[in-house]
Amino acid sequence: MNPDGLYVHFSCACLQVVEYRGSYKIGTASESVNAAYIFSRKDLSRPAIQIPCASKAVVAVRFCPIFFNLKATNSEEEWVAFVAQRRDENFKKVSATNCERASNPTYAYKKGRLGYARLEEKILDETKSDATSLPPHVLWKEARVGKDGTVRDDVQHIYDECETLSQSISTAEDQENRSVLSRALNVPEYPGRDNERYRCMEKCSSQLKETSEKASINCQNKFPEGISSCQLYLSSPTYRLVGKGKVHNTSGDLLHHRPLPDGHLKVSVDVVLDKDALLPIPDIVSETTLLRDAIGSFVAWPLDLIFIDDEVFAQGSQQLSQKIGSRQKNKRDLPVTSLPKKGAFVPRYQISLETLVDSSDMATAGAIRLLDMEEDIFGYSCTETIGKEDLEHIFRHQELGVGVIHTYIRFLYDNFMRGNDQLSNRFRFVSSSLVNKALICREPDSCREYLVKRFMASSTNNLYLWPYNSGCHWLLLAIDPLKEVVYFLNSIDGEWTNYPDMKQLVDTSIKVFRSQRQARVPRTKSSNITWIKVQCPLQRNGIDCGYFVMRFMREIINMNQIEIPITYFDEYKCAHYTRLQLEQIKEELCQYFIEKRLISI
Repeated sequence: MNPDGLYVHFSCACLQVVEYRGSYKIGTASESVNAAYIFSRKDLSRPAIQIPCASKAVVAVRFCPIFFNLKATNSEEEWVAFVAQRRDENFKKVSATNCERASNPTYAYKKGRLGYARLEEKILDETKSDATSLPPHVLWKEARVGKDGTVRDDVQHIYDECETLSQSISTAEDQENRSVLSRALNVPEYPGRDNERYRCMEKCSSQLKETSEKASINCQNKFPEGISSCQLYLSSPTYRLVGKGKVHNTSGDLLHHRPLPDGHLKVSVDVVLDKDALLPIPDIVSETTLLRDAIGSFVAWPLDLIFIDDEVFAQGSQQLSQKIGSRQKNKRDLPVTSLPKKGAFVPRYQISLETLVDSSDMATAGAIRLLDMEEDIFGYSCTETIGKEDLEHIFRHQELGVGVIHTYIRFLYDNFMRGNDQLSNRFRFVSSSLVNKALICREPDSCREYLVKRFMASSTNNLYLWPYNSGCHWLLLAIDPLKEVVYFLNSIDGEWTNYPDMKQLVDTSIKVFRSQRQARVPRTKSSNITWIKVQCPLQRNGIDCGYFVMRFMREIINMNQIEIPITYFDEYKCAHYTRLQLEQIKEELCQYFIEKRLISI
């Protein structure tokens, strides 16, 4: 019985094959094949649908719960062409080859009738994972584990190769839109439902031109006016969280000088959680199809797949105010024995700033503050935007965006380097807004020009500190362009070879800088840029990378050294930063916000 009870099916049926041409029978029954009959409740005397099947008898039939609409045909010629294609000898050969391959697979599926979707759900339930999906190669391997738990050597080899490929595929190779599993198996990337996105790029272009301001603040009341922190979801092939960013809900907003498609809003992408996720609508201007390549840029996102962060909007500023007031009241009412012990760290500035935010217009979702960045900081004058969601990330110790990182750089410049000629001449910064993962992929020439111009700005030895966001992770590069040395500080113990686009950009920029200053380099070193992996403290979760980068920059400036030891500075050497050490960085940020009067009642 189908889900709505209108049809009932019968297995183990037989069907007499008769050849028809149009509506005229031109032959008699020549053979019988196995089939399944589907009867309508309106007429049980004869089957409404007869489905011919394979050589074996049908023993079970399951209805798909998704409702499908019949695709309309323009003319009878399409049906004739379809029949002719199926009767073509080449098509029959391909079909026979595929049937033979499926009957004797190289890597046999060993989970019986448990399909991939249910197997994935089972694994996620058993592991109690917060993830909503598994990488394809992980699921592929699990589907080939026998009942005794053994894994064949050839299956394990393919899995290991997938793990290697996932860390080493370059951007040029990645543009082929092939998964690491298809690469490891050396098979084509067969078209599926998601691949329709690539074939509809021109269709999306026409939609962008024809639609108007329907995606403005008047079409959806659930989104607050202005800029709000949000979570980005995709519904295909599985419903899952793929990234975080900011939704821009303003009237008449355009995307790359074009109106937004109907039912979409403009979103800036800050963090990517699924590196293989595709954009709902490919960016035709930059030819971007992957979400990870859109870091730091604007894209169109469906309304029903955007969710405002719960603690920023859904909770409401009034409830947030009550929570803060209640917490402060409870602190005053605590007995003496419950007060913090002498010497214990109390985040005074965080508490004060949170109270200020709640008492000001910043309590409204979408509110922003502007922080001027002088030319000496990044080599050009600019304004940094700080939103309420950026402050919430600090208060709740969440992943940090570029606005917070740049604000801390301004703090370092004002408190350590301003008025100190030695430090200001020795240390420089590189803007993460002008050189990041998305721009390196889309506009490598402009990124290189900025770096070379930045290097040419000094005549003495300088160390350029560049917080680099790879899409979902912050790391720090300390570049000495004159000595052609790059210090690599990564808090997850990864190698620079995992970031080929970034490394290629740095190497090329240093070589162009070398050429412009007409430096003579020995032939043996002409193509060698020295990269040093610093054994810096490592993080123990997936959140702290931004806080680690800020502390790295502070400690490097404090030590006032161009050369960074491979084993890191003895004064700050440790396996992991403690939570107290990270809280101190947050306290400096909050104190800076208060002293600069960025938040006022």
